[in-house]
Amino acid sequence: MHAFMKLAPLILAAFAAALPGQLQKRGSTQYDDNFDDLQTSVVTPQLFPVGLYHGIQYGGVVVLRPIEGAASVVPHSKPQQIGAAGPIDLLQLGTITLNTYAQLVRGPGVKSFDLQSFYFGLGTDTGSTAGLAQGGTIAVTGFDVSGNQIPTVSLSYAPEGSLNQPLKFATFPDSYKNLANVSIGVATSEPITERTYIALDNVKHVNYS
Repeated sequence: MHAFMKLAPLILAAFAAALPGQLQKRGSTQYDDNFDDLQTSVVTPQLFPVGLYHGIQYGGVVVLRPIEGAASVVPHSKPQQIGAAGPIDLLQLGTITLNTYAQLVRGPGVKSFDLQSFYFGLGTDTGSTAGLAQGGTIAVTGFDVSGNQIPTVSLSYAPEGSLNQPLKFATFPDSYKNLANVSIGVATSEPITERTYIALDNVKHVNYS
């Protein structure tokens, strides 16, 4: 009995070393990215990319402060949201071609992240924060830290009007955990897919360090 008690700590230590992902907890921090504390301009939002924010490198998106009363879609948490517009190129992920797209990539010091939810909407890309809301579908996919592509989630947006439309809430399944990056892009839209911008707000994620 005494011999077993002496060996027990050694056995547990060896077991923990063999299964670090299951027994050793990583530090985690949850964020709700509302982008309201970032600098932007109503006139020239394209000069204000989001960049690194709460441990996530936001690519292809700028900070938007929609024109009051004349916006296509409005932030869930005012006054600001982010938007991806005017594709420089197309992103091909398997059978999915994304026209306008945004990317979320783990930043320095972040080993992985979970994407939990966000609010989204679609509008006409006019080169400014003014435009018209429009219906369409976005596709969300990406890769985990092991290099495996995660299943694509398709989300539809169907505004009831053309101005000042609310964003739609979307949640993600358990497969959207332990991520290295996520791509969010326009799959289809009306009337012109190539001139559609994606609005995002309140992006909830958990970072692991």
